[in-house]
Amino acid sequence: MELREFTRHDFDAFGGAERWPDAEPLIADGAFANGMGWVLVMDRQGACLVCDDEQSAFGGYAIARPFLSPAEARAFAASLGDPKTRGEFFLAGFTPV
Repeated sequence: MELREFTRHDFDAFGGAERWPDAEPLIADGAFANGMGWVLVMDRQGACLVCDDEQSAFGGYAIARPFLSPAEARAFAASLGDPKTRGEFFLAGFTPV
């Protein structure tokens, strides 16, 4: 999974994301083995996963785990590796919003 810092365009889509004092929120996107696309947003309050599924209409999935720094968020994302299914996010603690 490759994270990058938010751009202005990302804030247009995910306006509720919160900056760290010295850095922008992080975002990554990808596709599961079945072709379903996903977007992961990480900020100082936690993370939100939006997939191309019915749950996206309700805000997707979230994990209420504060990340004290971008480095901590990146370490968490690295622990997820390259997810092949939504289940890997669920095992990491993501639940429906």
